[in-house]
Amino acid sequence: MKLFLGVDGGQTATQTVVADENGTILAQSSGGPSNHTEEPGGPERLEHVVLATIREALATMHVPNPEEHTFISACFGMTGETDLKTQILKRIVRTEHLSVVHDSVNALAGATAGQPGIIVMGGTGSVARGINKQGEEARVGGWTHLFGDEGSAYWIGRAAVRATLAEYDRMGPKTILTPMLFGPLAVTSPYQLIEKYYAGTLTRDHLAGLSVQVDEAARQGDTVAQGILHEAGHELALYARAVIDLVFPHSDDSSQRATEQKFLVCYAGGVFQSEILVKSFTDSVARSDRRAEVRPALLPPVFGSLLLAYRATGVEPPHRAVSNWTQTAA
Repeated sequence: MKLFLGVDGGQTATQTVVADENGTILAQSSGGPSNHTEEPGGPERLEHVVLATIREALATMHVPNPEEHTFISACFGMTGETDLKTQILKRIVRTEHLSVVHDSVNALAGATAGQPGIIVMGGTGSVARGINKQGEEARVGGWTHLFGDEGSAYWIGRAAVRATLAEYDRMGPKTILTPMLFGPLAVTSPYQLIEKYYAGTLTRDHLAGLSVQVDEAARQGDTVAQGILHEAGHELALYARAVIDLVFPHSDDSSQRATEQKFLVCYAGGVFQSEILVKSFTDSVARSDRRAEVRPALLPPVFGSLLLAYRATGVEPPHRAVSNWTQTAA
């Protein structure tokens, strides 16, 4: 069987999709995280998760000897650096064409279904990437929680913690975030929260998880939480606007600006579950450039990987097949 493989390896899960030469989706599977290969046990975890998800997908198709099957092409979208991951994947994945890309690359391909446009991703971290019809690309953000990740779930969680500390110091307004955050973090005071964070008991992922409580507080009318989400949406919009300037600059001829073509600005990631954040993001992008058509991603990143796997062989999946993908992914 002539099969194509798309994989999206993230910080929380690994998604896999297999399709035939006609673009028909034959199997999908998922597993645990496959990033952070620099950590102890990271390479082994990547190998285990990737092989498990591939075997699961091929098993549902009743492919004989799935461990020995060779794909026509395989593309992996991975968080973080790709060099070490590429070395591992070359050794364990049987394929005629292998490509390993930053996760913003396959996310963009999926978000716009392979067309020119922009993706803004807001999960635990944040990053934006765009490509125009000339194939010129630009990436903004993705500098991790210590130096960037503005508008991300971690950024939101940290802002919420700072708001509770400000209330405790009587330097900020009262907020229902204080009791709402202490419960999930299993602490009873700001001092205990800080102590547990620096002791390593609470991690970046714990803080990122607080974005759910922030959205709940905002929906209950807490103005502090609403302000945090509004600002997060604005920060993510700044990413989009920066990429627009790089890959979709306005014509120098002002008379031609009215006829400039529209382009997609798609968004994806957990923080965009918040209606307040989405509205802030959408309004800010729309105000900055009338050409931008802001909408959710058309396809998830794993389908972007699949699309790139086809393109690595110099072919495009049929348009009808891609349309079916959007229905499958919905």
